[in-house]
Amino acid sequence: MACIAAPREAAKRLRVAAAHLSVRRALWCALVAALGIGADVATKEWALSRLSDGRIITVAGGLLRLRLVINHGAAFGLGASYEPVLTAVAYAAVILLGTWALRANSRAESFGAALAAAGAAGNLIDRMTRPPAALHGGVVDWLHVWFYGPTFNLADVWLRGGILIAAGGWLWRHRGSAPARRTRVNPGRAG
Repeated sequence: MACIAAPREAAKRLRVAAAHLSVRRALWCALVAALGIGADVATKEWALSRLSDGRIITVAGGLLRLRLVINHGAAFGLGASYEPVLTAVAYAAVILLGTWALRANSRAESFGAALAAAGAAGNLIDRMTRPPAALHGGVVDWLHVWFYGPTFNLADVWLRGGILIAAGGWLWRHRGSAPARRTRVNPGRAG
């Protein structure tokens, strides 16, 4: 009887350890997302209070300009008349990126996906809560770099940067799993 109980106990310990790891990963992802969303919301509120009425703040000798833009579209203002569709896409992005973060197999991949989910959530919050109405709200953009066209916000940085970090983590983890290329040998040619 003791021989049968030992494998069962070991399997039970493995399930408990996996559950603890899963809970820790979920808490880690929630912390990353909460901090990302908090930073985005706080900086947008700052921008609304300090940059209204067309005020522009120039930083680093003109490299960075802080100016308020309310964007009802996606990047470059594209799709501004399709706000409910953009809201649905943002919602789907939060779900997909959050799922990726929870299922990732490396810390970098999990961190990046959670950060990207925070970015998507930051802009989703704007679309859901800002005037003129739910599903039609404008996203608060306030950062403008001289060499990059559109004005953006921290949520955009989190989204794009997080995806790059997550993809890099995934690629790094899979770097050795690609099958080796076979070299063709031409037997008729002597070297």
